[in-house]
Amino acid sequence: MARARRGRQNAAASPPSLALQLQVASLVIVFVFAFSSAITPTRADHVEGHMSREMFGYENDATGPAKWGSLHKEWAVCGDGKKQSPIDITTVEPQKVKEPLMQAYKAGATTIQNRGHDYMLKWKDGNSKLTVQGKEYTLKQVHWHEPSEHTINGTRFDAEMHMVHEDPSMARAVVSVLLSTKAGQPNAVLTEMAPHFKNLAGKEKAEEEVKEPVDPSTWVDKTSGYYRYDGSLTTPPCTEGVIWTIMSKIGDASKEQIDLLKTVVTTVEPNARPAQKLNDRIVRYFEV
Repeated sequence: MARARRGRQNAAASPPSLALQLQVASLVIVFVFAFSSAITPTRADHVEGHMSREMFGYENDATGPAKWGSLHKEWAVCGDGKKQSPIDITTVEPQKVKEPLMQAYKAGATTIQNRGHDYMLKWKDGNSKLTVQGKEYTLKQVHWHEPSEHTINGTRFDAEMHMVHEDPSMARAVVSVLLSTKAGQPNAVLTEMAPHFKNLAGKEKAEEEVKEPVDPSTWVDKTSGYYRYDGSLTTPPCTEGVIWTIMSKIGDASKEQIDLLKTVVTTVEPNARPAQKLNDRIVRYFEV
């Protein structure tokens, strides 16, 4: 039986019928489509700073901050990194030499976007600069967290503004302004952005042009001292190598403005990562 079977396999085969050819072609197409669908990368495979809210969350659940490092292989540093942000600023090393924040901000064209976990103001041009440790960075975008991510001596503030800069090598430097509602005074930046927040409320991925040029030159108090340390992005992929500058003077904001930041989603939830371990890092304090 084995020999005869082998003989039939070696015999010349007659050409298949047209119907059979069409049937086989159809099966091949179905198989290729199913296989390609199976290996098509999910959105989680396209890793960028500040991913969509559907990729991660801030609650104590399966997608919360404690789980970020295990949600995607490219996010592992969120869980095992040694220079993660934010931090609680407690012990600092005062610097003897005064060093004013070297900023050269100018008005520029922007768009504003609802990213699902925050509102982001994005610059179209590169005319706003920040110099840190002799290196020049360009202001790329500004976004807000509610409540604050960084804390000082365990105190968490009502919100935090992050001004994100990059140099040509994509290295990042972030200037942070902590905001408090204690004085009840409105924040000029949030007042300017309020109409756009209202337009984009609850509309993830929605974006609109800001018609008038936005001038960030007054957004940072030039008389304020600041803390500086080496950290990371505060959202996945939690990339390290970010130079953080936290202004020591607390900015004002009204309760209504803080509530407006919460409208980014229809179901209100905070968007602040808990403080991370300082490990062996040093936080330096600069007077101006």
